[in-house]
Amino acid sequence: MIKTENATKYFNRGNPDEVLAVNDVSIEVKEGDFAVFKGPSGSGKTTLLSLIGCMSRPTSGRVIVEGRDVSRLPERFMTEVRRNTFGFIFQQFHLIKGISVCDNVMLPVLPTDIKPSELRQGAARILENLGMSERIDFPVQKLSGGEQQRAAIARALINNPDIILADEPTAHLDTHLSEEFLSIMRNLQQQGKTIIIATHDPLVYDKDYVTLIIEMRDGSAREIIRN
Repeated sequence: MIKTENATKYFNRGNPDEVLAVNDVSIEVKEGDFAVFKGPSGSGKTTLLSLIGCMSRPTSGRVIVEGRDVSRLPERFMTEVRRNTFGFIFQQFHLIKGISVCDNVMLPVLPTDIKPSELRQGAARILENLGMSERIDFPVQKLSGGEQQRAAIARALINNPDIILADEPTAHLDTHLSEEFLSIMRNLQQQGKTIIIATHDPLVYDKDYVTLIIEMRDGSAREIIRN
């Protein structure tokens, strides 16, 4: 489903502050995997996640998503792949304050040809499945941390993505909420989604249902588990 071939990513190349964030990485994530990119801060795991999710381009090498080389696509096609293929869960949630939970959930698919009533119904179904029906019209800033996490998950699912990318999703959660998050991700995997999580949290990568662990260090990667 996803391959990188000698993917390399520099930031500020040619300048004194040049950073080699991803260094000649070749990996493969199969359909239905529960994959973890494991490593400390600065290891390159978040940058690798952004390359796979079409949020940035490699300096050299290739990124192949569902059989398509997305590395050099024009920006409008990159946007199309990103919007149709991926659901993103960010470390800081990135929910927009001052608008409702439902409006936050619907944002990734706007503008759209779907009728507003149908789009709201779709968001409501996802929120119901996550136990958030009673919060659908709440301003997001009034939610608890766990509720904000579930709102962020709902937003990632609104486009019915094949692949869910999560960057340090348990970093600001206690153990109970982290376990709740992982249970939701496990259920999504069992429904056929491919899950990729970048993390340094052993609570995530020690789970026996993780099918792939890629260890990142100084921009390089090695596969240490393939189930």
